[in-house]
This record gives sequence, C-alpha cells and structure tokens, in this order.
Amino acid sequence: MYERTFSRTNPGCIVFLLDRSDSMKQPWQSSGGTLAEGATRAVNKILLDLCVKSAKEVGGQARHYFDVGVFGYGACPVAGGEGVEPALGGQPIVPIPQVFDSPLRVETDPSVDAVAGSRLPVWVEPVFGYRTPMCQAIATAGEHVFGWAASHPDSFPPIVINITDGMVTDSPYDGADLSEWAARLTSIETRDGQALLFNIFLSPTVAPEVLFPATAAGLPEPGPELFAISSALPASMIANARGARMEIADGGRGFVFNAGLATLMWFLEIGTRVADVRDR
Repeated sequence: MYERTFSRTNPGCIVFLLDRSDSMKQPWQSSGGTLAEGATRAVNKILLDLCVKSAKEVGGQARHYFDVGVFGYGACPVAGGEGVEPALGGQPIVPIPQVFDSPLRVETDPSVDAVAGSRLPVWVEPVFGYRTPMCQAIATAGEHVFGWAASHPDSFPPIVINITDGMVTDSPYDGADLSEWAARLTSIETRDGQALLFNIFLSPTVAPEVLFPATAAGLPEPGPELFAISSALPASMIANARGARMEIADGGRGFVFNAGLATLMWFLEIGTRVADVRDR
C-alpha cells in the first residue's frame, strides 16, 4: 500500500484546503506578513515545485504527473459571502500542465529554489473574511476526490492537506460533524490505499511546534480535534521525514500544531514527496 509512483499513466492527486476566515488577517509571528499571505505563498511554492518536478528539465514543459486542486474556505472572492470555492481559475482539480501554463502573474522571490530561479508564479491570492466552514471544505473536496479516485484506480491515493488557523465553525454540516466528514474523505480509495488527510495549524504567536505526533496528549484546542482527523503517515513519508533528519515516532500522524513558516514549507514538501516520478 502507498507504493505507487507518479506517472502519466497513473498521475497523483494533491488537494489543498486553504482557510480564508477572517482571523487569517492576523500577522504571522515574525514573517512580516499575515497568516493568509504566508499560507498562500507556501502553496504557490509547492505548486511551483510540482511544476518543476513535472517538467523534468529546466525550461521544459510540464508533463501530466499530477492533478492538483486548491479550495478556499471562509471568504469567497468570486461568489461573494461565506463558503467554499475553487481557487485555481474556478476549477476544482486541474492537470499540472494547465497550472504550469496559467499563473495569475509572476513575482520575484529570492527564496525560491535555484532550479526555478528567483521567479515565483502566483496562482493563489491571499484572502480572508467570515468564519471557518471546514466541514463544508472537506465535504466539497471529498466530492471531487471521489470522482478522481474512481477514474484513477491504479494511482497513489489522493492527498488532501488542510491549512488552518482556527476552530471549525460549521460542525455539524449537512447532518455530519467534522470527524464524520473526515472519515468519509479518508474512506475514498484506490487500489494503492485510502485517501490521506493531513492538517497544519497556524498560530499568529510564537509557540512550541508539535510535528507528526503519535498522540494528542498535551495539545490545546483545536489540536486534539485536528489530530483525530489526521491520517497516519505512510511508511514512504516517514522515510522522507527521517531522511531529512526528523525524529518521528512510528504511528506519527500527518499533523503539525503551531507551524511557523519554515515548518509549513517543510511539511508541505514531505507531504507531497511520497513517490518517484516515472516517465511513462
């Protein structure tokens, strides 16, 4: 299980759930920006990383190794009001070659990996407002992930990464609470395993970080609830983390509490680097 490589025959699926509630306007520790700005910049960098991996060589065109989605929840800049909406050109799940070809703009960022130069394409903008409809976000993502998995039964199972700074405000939603929506999402499967749900909690203040815990003991709210809905890390991801000199216990879950900017980026890299890319 969780052993499939990414290929053009069997691409992977990576979906980001991005909290766009009003509290994301808060300054993020010493980053010099808001939580919303830091989270969207991290997602844009990971999208660029996936594009670079798919291009195989500098200056080459991206190949269809991944399908990706970004769903914002809270403020909806297109539809207006509160809810959930796709943040990649209004499309729920997009082939990586299409992402590669259609950034909103390109910024200069000296922190971008040298392979890509200092140019950072921007696909997702920082947005904040309203409450935190996390159940609706997981339900919406699950609907699209279900269809994707049915169409790609031999692929690595979908990975859904939720980035949030607050407590869920819509549980129960449509008759089910947060744990039930998470269970429904992670029951979606391919022949290689069940969908994975990872969670990253951001705090505006500097606080001790908790990475990949195997228990919720000692976590303040909303830590225990987010831990409970987070998937256990597959062996390939544990190997990636340990290869990066991270001490991680067996049974560790895909969850980080009080993530700073560097940890957010590192977690996203570990969570999306799960299998080789094969040119097939």
